[in-house]
Amino acid sequence: MVPAAPDARILDVAHLHRQTFGDRALKREVLALFEQQCLRLPPLIAAGKNPNESVDAAHTLKGAARAVGAWRLALLAEALETALGEGRPAETLERLNRALEQAVAAVRGAVAELRSARGPWPPDLSPIRDA
Repeated sequence: MVPAAPDARILDVAHLHRQTFGDRALKREVLALFEQQCLRLPPLIAAGKNPNESVDAAHTLKGAARAVGAWRLALLAEALETALGEGRPAETLERLNRALEQAVAAVRGAVAELRSARGPWPPDLSPIRDA
């Protein structure tokens, strides 16, 4: 089963603002690094060639997602980390990987929204949520 986020936050911009001390340049740098993690880690998690590598990649993505306030993505990465570590069935891992891919896409869309926003940072302190 895919865990539900308590509040379905895609990206908590208020959390990101606190993490970056309101510094726009730092926010851009942190988000750029996070996006690189979002591109690099899911294939390592899904590949399953080396279980330890997959667990480590899921753990790293969980931490990166928590750092920027991508709560749903963090929960899914944590669920995958646990499922991989426990040797859950392939069907469970496939389902979690699909959900992770969707969460990554949603977060990357939210980051693109922030990148295109004009005006003071943060553009809106309300969290970006699932529709």
